[in-house]
Amino acid sequence: MKNLILVGGIFHDFHDSALALADVLKPLGLESRIESDIETGLASLNQNPVALLTINALCWEMIGDKYDSYRADWAMRLSPAGRAAIISHLHGGGSLLGLHTASICFSDWHQWGDILGGSWQWGRSWHPPQEFVTLTPSRHPLMEDIAVFDVFDELYSALMLRPGIETLLIGNSAGSDVSQPVLWLNRFGNGRVVYDALGHDAAAVYQADHAHALRRAVCWALNLGDVNI
Repeated sequence: MKNLILVGGIFHDFHDSALALADVLKPLGLESRIESDIETGLASLNQNPVALLTINALCWEMIGDKYDSYRADWAMRLSPAGRAAIISHLHGGGSLLGLHTASICFSDWHQWGDILGGSWQWGRSWHPPQEFVTLTPSRHPLMEDIAVFDVFDELYSALMLRPGIETLLIGNSAGSDVSQPVLWLNRFGNGRVVYDALGHDAAAVYQADHAHALRRAVCWALNLGDVNI
């Protein structure tokens, strides 16, 4: 099975975390390709379909004075063709994984939040600096063998959640006084979607318990059944 990992954006080493993700998902039989041009990667799906499409990027409009010095080089709006490629992939039964900053991506495309099951809300969503985040598994069957664990990462808070998501991990940290859903499942069309708010860097992706929980979620997305991982 093939996994296309789309990377790009500022403030993160997306290539490094993508390499870690490819390594973590390899036991599922996934062969990952990393593509740094998001539009090119999405255009390739027509001729080279994949089982899993992964968004590990920070690409958005960059509205606001804070981003004036970055906008010319980094601002992005996903083209209609790019949007159509994602929807076609899912309607065709493909799977999608959004990692960390994926919830901030494509800020002018409201449907992206419907696909992921949640999205960043400017003026409301936030996160404390990197710190130890305690992850508690929900009672979902996929998490029955996962214990409480800690990972050094950012706890995304106050995302705009969509109804119908199935939460797998709940996060708490010293910098945020409210529990936050961190890993969840969603359905869009005929496709299955996983969003993981963790993954700021390769170390967070590789953390053993996190990697195990993520593989469980991706197994669900790929409809692999009870895979020994």
